[in-house]
Amino acid sequence: MKTKVLVILSLLILSKSTFAYQGEIDNFFKLYESGKSLEAVDSIYSTNKWISQKSDDVHNVKTQLQNLQSLVGKYQGKVLLGEEDIADRLTHVTYLALFERQPVRLEFVFYRPQEEWIIYSFSFDDDIDDELESVSRRKIAGY
Repeated sequence: MKTKVLVILSLLILSKSTFAYQGEIDNFFKLYESGKSLEAVDSIYSTNKWISQKSDDVHNVKTQLQNLQSLVGKYQGKVLLGEEDIADRLTHVTYLALFERQPVRLEFVFYRPQEEWIIYSFSFDDDIDDELESVSRRKIAGY
């Protein structure tokens, strides 16, 4: 009985921990999907008090994200590609954003120095062709 309670408590703690950063990602996409790309970037970075030291970088991300649809067409949705966790302290979450012309990879890295998750980095790119080819070849070859 004690083992079952311990397992259930552990799962609840992990799910609460995951929910913290997933809520930030969900809010980012909610804002982005409603046409508020600048607010989406502000929202995702709001968990990190150190981000003000990189205001030029944040400004560049905002500008690039705001201009993205003019390059790749209208936003069509998103797909979670996966997430990787390191010692329940660093988590890398990757989404594929679907646009009319082509997909764009969005990557969120969260860090938990103490109890709360903060955004460590956010980036996006459309340079996924080589990676897709490499993964596909490995799967086809069976290794």
